[in-house]
Amino acid sequence: MAAVRNAPILFEKDETTFASNGICRLYEAISVVVSEERNGLFECDLQYPVTGANFEKIQCGRIIYTTHDDTGIPQPFDIVSYSKPINGVVTFHAVHVSYRTSGIVAKAQNINSLADAFRAMVETAQPSSEMQFTFNADFTSTGYMAAFDNIPRSIRQLLGGIDGSVLDTYGGEYEFDKFNITLHRARGVMRDFRIRYGVNMLDFTDDTDYQGIYTSCIPYWKGADSTGAETIIYGNRVDSGVSSYSGRNVCSALDLSDKFEEPPTTAQLESMARTYMTAQQTFMPHQSIKVDFVRLQDMGYEGLENLLQCNLCDTITVEFPDYSMNGQFKIVKTVWDALGERYTAMELGTLSTSLADALGISNSLGGSGGGASGDDLNVRGDLAVGGDAAVVGSITVGGNTINDVVIETGGTGLNTQWHYRKWASGCLECWCRKEYSGVAVTNAYGQLRYATLANFNDYPVAFAVYPVVNVSGSVTNGNGWVAQNNSNFSTNNPGGMVVYAPANISSANITVNVYAIGRWK
Repeated sequence: MAAVRNAPILFEKDETTFASNGICRLYEAISVVVSEERNGLFECDLQYPVTGANFEKIQCGRIIYTTHDDTGIPQPFDIVSYSKPINGVVTFHAVHVSYRTSGIVAKAQNINSLADAFRAMVETAQPSSEMQFTFNADFTSTGYMAAFDNIPRSIRQLLGGIDGSVLDTYGGEYEFDKFNITLHRARGVMRDFRIRYGVNMLDFTDDTDYQGIYTSCIPYWKGADSTGAETIIYGNRVDSGVSSYSGRNVCSALDLSDKFEEPPTTAQLESMARTYMTAQQTFMPHQSIKVDFVRLQDMGYEGLENLLQCNLCDTITVEFPDYSMNGQFKIVKTVWDALGERYTAMELGTLSTSLADALGISNSLGGSGGGASGDDLNVRGDLAVGGDAAVVGSITVGGNTINDVVIETGGTGLNTQWHYRKWASGCLECWCRKEYSGVAVTNAYGQLRYATLANFNDYPVAFAVYPVVNVSGSVTNGNGWVAQNNSNFSTNNPGGMVVYAPANISSANITVNVYAIGRWK
């Protein structure tokens, strides 16, 4: 029988405040297990005997209110299914109330910022009576959101279920708290907690899946041209330069229709394909790392719980003394026993290297991967953040600590969308390409003509001081060049640009590339 303090509560399906004991407390629950993944599932399984006093009250549609992690803060889960085995114990499956966004539809177009995306979800939601959710973010970001293409889609898809979604466009890590959905630039904190091989580590499993990888692609774009006619533009095969685990070149068709608002050139398609394959690391296998360990609470040190409170997306240290190495890993999945008030499983995502690499275990299937031996370490950043690969934290190899690593990345696509990298040392890099079509070049300047171009969007992260900005560009339908205009140049924006061309150019197609480097702290 569940203890009073941690027994789940059963609520009616329309409950929103969760400030009472609801319909009843489910004291006779046999088990309550909550699984949560980073930007993924958030579900609960409750086992209850058919002979239990409140069994008949547990119905599909009602809500199970229970804890899900070390914080002790309960979350509501909608009961969606159940099974009745022969032993008289029924398993009820429930999903977090945030799943209700799958049944709410929204549509909009020309969305170019995270704030506008969240606003459009609320303002266009149907049925509006079901829109009980609030959307927040702890950062701002701009960029064209392709999934808002005026086609009705579920809000859960728009949040992160399809290409061009909020998650795909702006990056981040979601936190679901009752009816509040918050997108964090980076959820979780660095915990001073160590899992040490030979001390409190019991076992680990490093599962690797090579299905779905590809090393080259044929990119294409499908949409309407300037006359409204439907057209398909193909690029040549683009090779990543990396061999697959079998040593063969594995090719895939790559739809980049959501990466361009206007029909791209073949060269633009191929460039985008290279960027996509590098960012998504399509040639790398999917890894899932599970670690079993003993917490001090389980060893009788109940007074130290707060020292060990580790939750989803937190970063912890795993040590392997025999290899003179330790690495920092992000918690990407938790399985919580609500009745026992403890985690029963955690999966760790690598921030600096894979766990197999950290142990110096080479890949038995071959391929491009490598291992570590002695003081040699093949470090690979394989945590996807908004479409970009990110390396976060530090590692120690043979007693030497490498501290200057990338702690944050962002950006998808090249056109009008900033990419950036923040380094632990304080360095910040931002780069972007912007294209203009049919710009009227009419202002006289000696034997030349010039035109002032619209300002770029703000940098995704502000510089602490004026950065070094490099601007390059060209007139793609003739001779000409692009220079930086000092107007509005700041730590937040590179300012405007100006294009110069011969007098015989009156309308120009222009490509502008901007790279800025400086310090964010």
